[in-house]
Amino acid sequence: MRYPLKSRLAVTALGMSVALGLSATSAAALTVDGNLSDWGITVADGNNSNFSSPNPGIGLVASFTEDQNDSAGAGGYVGPNHGGQNYDAEYLGVAVQGSTMYIAIVSGQRPDNGLSNYSPGDIYITTPVGIVGIEVGGGVGGGAGGTITEGAAGSTYNLNSNGFTTSYGTTDAAQTAGSIWKDADWTQDPIAPGSPVQMEINGASTKIGDADYAFTRNSDTSQHSVIELALDLTNLLDEDGNGNIGIHWSPACGNDIVQAFYLASIPPTSVEVPEPSSAIVWLVGVGVIGAMRARKGLRQRKQA
Repeated sequence: MRYPLKSRLAVTALGMSVALGLSATSAAALTVDGNLSDWGITVADGNNSNFSSPNPGIGLVASFTEDQNDSAGAGGYVGPNHGGQNYDAEYLGVAVQGSTMYIAIVSGQRPDNGLSNYSPGDIYITTPVGIVGIEVGGGVGGGAGGTITEGAAGSTYNLNSNGFTTSYGTTDAAQTAGSIWKDADWTQDPIAPGSPVQMEINGASTKIGDADYAFTRNSDTSQHSVIELALDLTNLLDEDGNGNIGIHWSPACGNDIVQAFYLASIPPTSVEVPEPSSAIVWLVGVGVIGAMRARKGLRQRKQA
């Protein structure tokens, strides 16, 4: 799937050839609660956010920053389209501690934007095992806006050709906020050239886990929201514990996008001992039989 060139070039990949994040014991602890102070990140209104000095001890492996003017109205450019602060995707950070991957996303997508200007997309991840999606949830625009956590109802948004939300619905009951899926269907955003923004599971989809998850919605500042989550990275890698990971997020209209890439590798937690070949088993068996015959002959000589 192609994504805007502008976004691909803006990615800062701190771990493109870095195999490992920090070990779980040496890393600075991260708490999944939507408060990014433990990341060393300040989320603040009025263009006072600071994404440039993340905590070096958290195991940051990739990040993306493209913060536009917090005061921009609907006509404000956010790239690749317009929409102002309501649609500004400002930051995506990825940290790895042991076998756990943490993701933080900062944007202007909040329910208090109103129904027509609220449609948070789902998280789209390219991995060695295929496309993996994480349900964001979000609820209805214009509605209550407290923080939601894993297990909340999933959300789907219907948009017109200009990218405005016209209605809201819930997903399949199994597709809850923070749930992680393979082999799902993806809806494209309505503005050309389009990119995958909303996940819908089907009969062939496989659930591979649930993330620790928080989406602050209206509860943090007056212009921003934070999506923060943690998941088991081993479910996304090949059988050797390696793989290129690409993480993408956008409002469902596709007005803006954040994405980051890195090469992940986790040391094996166990070593598989291969079954001995039939030849080795045969040789061992011959040796045992020979030893038994030698001991029998020795006993017979002693008796004589």
